[in-house]
Amino acid sequence: MTCREFVDFVMRYLDGELALEQRQHFEAHLAECPDCVRYLRQYRDTVAAVGDQAAEVPAAIPEDLVQAIVAARDRQRR
Repeated sequence: MTCREFVDFVMRYLDGELALEQRQHFEAHLAECPDCVRYLRQYRDTVAAVGDQAAEVPAAIPEDLVQAIVAARDRQRR
């Protein structure tokens, strides 16, 4: 799995929607890629912050990541 593919699967991974083989590839990539570990942590933090409308998004989380997550959540709600 590449980092780009990893990003495509993050939301489904966190929602528990990946098939066993996909999840294994995802987690194998995590074991080898500290950048994606960091991305996943930031993604989780952002989802938690966005989920609570009263919370402010921490400044350490990149704005483009926040916008991508908000857009993905909007698409899921449709």
